Amino acid sequence: MEIRNAKKTDKVNVAALIYSAGPELYDFIYQNNQHTAQDYIAYEFNSGRGFCGYNNVTVAVKNGEVVATGCFYDGKQYDKLLLGTALNMCLFYGFGVASALLRSSHISSVMKKPKKDELYLANFGVLATLRGQGIGRALIESQLATAKQRGYRIFALDVADTNPRAEKLYSSLGLVVTKTKTFSGKREGIAVPNSKKMEKQL
Repeated sequence: MEIRNAKKTDKVNVAALIYSAGPELYDFIYQNNQHTAQDYIAYEFNSGRGFCGYNNVTVAVKNGEVVATGCFYDGKQYDKLLLGTALNMCLFYGFGVASALLRSSHISSVMKKPKKDELYLANFGVLATLRGQGIGRALIESQLATAKQRGYRIFALDVADTNPRAEKLYSSLGLVVTKTKTFSGKREGIAVPNSKKMEKQL
């Protein structure tokens, strides 16, 4: 298995893998009458900008197929990524962007800007048919090693409180729950779960 930075040509599975990291949250923000959340994720990935842009995605590749994704960033990179996503939303939704931007403001209730010395993991997804085979663990462990080499003091992520399997994996890697968070938004037909902040001191 190879772990590397994503490429623009890595289109198969990538949007679905990123979406699987938080389908309810993605649907809450990006879904409308014309587009699915995965439509937007695929657009952002292809742009290279923003949190889901291929320039900010790490992938695990097995037998030539992308089987896992993760987006790793720190507090210094956050504002640039945020601006990239805002631009993508304006370009993708056009005149309909206002409602999507309003919904996206609720993200801060469950995901905060990381500290400058904190490496944060978002959009972590593993192909459903390959879960439990150590692929996700290998991806995170490689980034933990890189984080230590680069002088980060904290490795962190947020996990939905409805995802005990993921929380168990993170706990086994040394992360501990430091805070619980309640999602602030409401949208008919979409229930976004609350989350837990998990951290590991490096």
